[in-house]
Amino acid sequence: MIVGRSSLVGVAVGAIAALLVIGNVSLFRRSGPITGPMVSEHGGPIRTLVMQYTSGATFVWPVYRQFLQYQPAGVTVHMVCPGAADFSEIQQAIGEVKCTVSPIFTGHEMTAWARDRWVELEPASPGGAITLLAPKGELQQEIWPQRAGDSRVAEDLAKALGPAMRSERSSLYFDGGDLLADAQFVFATSAVLRRNLQHTVTERQELIEKLEYDLRRRVILMDDAPDHHAGMYMMAAGNGRMLVGDPSLGAALLAADSPLLTAMEGGPDFSPETQRHFDAVAKLAADQGYQVFRIPTVPGRDGKRYLTYVNVIMDVRDSRPIVYMPTYQDQAKLNAAAQGVWQSLGYQVFPVDCTTLWPQGGALHCLVNVLERQGQSRP
Repeated sequence: MIVGRSSLVGVAVGAIAALLVIGNVSLFRRSGPITGPMVSEHGGPIRTLVMQYTSGATFVWPVYRQFLQYQPAGVTVHMVCPGAADFSEIQQAIGEVKCTVSPIFTGHEMTAWARDRWVELEPASPGGAITLLAPKGELQQEIWPQRAGDSRVAEDLAKALGPAMRSERSSLYFDGGDLLADAQFVFATSAVLRRNLQHTVTERQELIEKLEYDLRRRVILMDDAPDHHAGMYMMAAGNGRMLVGDPSLGAALLAADSPLLTAMEGGPDFSPETQRHFDAVAKLAADQGYQVFRIPTVPGRDGKRYLTYVNVIMDVRDSRPIVYMPTYQDQAKLNAAAQGVWQSLGYQVFPVDCTTLWPQGGALHCLVNVLERQGQSRP
């Protein structure tokens, strides 16, 4: 058999492409622009939400109840649960609401923390499917059955919601909370670098390039930030504005005799080093052209438990921007000061009492994923 030059070239190109696919799955796993960029934290009115619940997670009950009481008719909440008993339990805890709460049963163990399971990518074009990009794996999933179940939630959602939704597995390790997006950038925590360096990438720049390919936005890697999820200490508020936590403001307003602080192991951390990390985030955002606003924050010495007012969900109601903002019992001065910051940016504040939640190391944003907003194109 005689093979012409064009055939040889085609064979060679095919062989090279095959090797590249094997060596770097993330680089060529898409044929064409299947996805758009990672969705922004703010936008139009909320239309669809995703939350998770598993029996016994009673610490979320008052948070879910208050947050969902705010949601109007026309909003759909997909409540992802292992089974019918879990859904019945959270239905009773929530009570009557105006929005539609619809179950999605997974049939496997999981946690109540929805935010870290995936990040959402916009459709590449009108009428395209939303993509849920899941991390390569969950921390400790080998020994923690609930976390192993969490790693499957994106696929569960895509299966349940059909052609409007698709799931994809990244070649990188991350938590959804490690990535914070607006219309310009994705800010990524240093935890993403630690988890991937010498595991999925060989150097910092390679990680940035892979993230930018996956997320379709320019990525700002935060090397000198608090060691927590980004939404615990910063939040993009639209129109080129960034809110960044400020422990010095928290120290001036904290009611230190509050019984709830017993849950903060070691007490609050107002050390110069911790303040420096928050200030570094503010400077980094300013360096990218953002107008930075500081808001009270009380970080714990354990590095996990924060009284934070940026771990929020943003919405639009009657053409006015609103924010569902965490509040805490016995902290009237902190709550009022934080509310004032959001109001100064034009937001109407809907408080959500997170007193039962923050000892677990998170707040409202950690429990809620916005799946669709009004104005997004639907398949």
